[in-house]
Amino acid sequence: MFEEVKKFAIEQVLWAEKNLHGKSGAEKKEAVVKKLDDMITLPSYLEWADDIVIGLIVDKACEKLNEFARHNFGELKELTEQQAQELAAEIEDPKEKKS
Repeated sequence: MFEEVKKFAIEQVLWAEKNLHGKSGAEKKEAVVKKLDDMITLPSYLEWADDIVIGLIVDKACEKLNEFARHNFGELKELTEQQAQELAAEIEDPKEKKS
């Protein structure tokens, strides 16, 4: 499930960049967080944290897209399925600790 969320985040960040012209970065992020929040159903006792966690995933998706597109992902027209999966795989699972 987490891999699907990360891939969806990558795709939605790219969607926001292409479709939300004239919006600030914060407004684009808010739109993507809303889409991801609608996609994920959490138990009610975790709802207080979902925007925080989803926001971190969206931030990481932006970071990976920036690296991939050399900090100009607004010029990136689309990703192949494989590119989206590879970028999503680079987003760390928060449960995993690096040593």
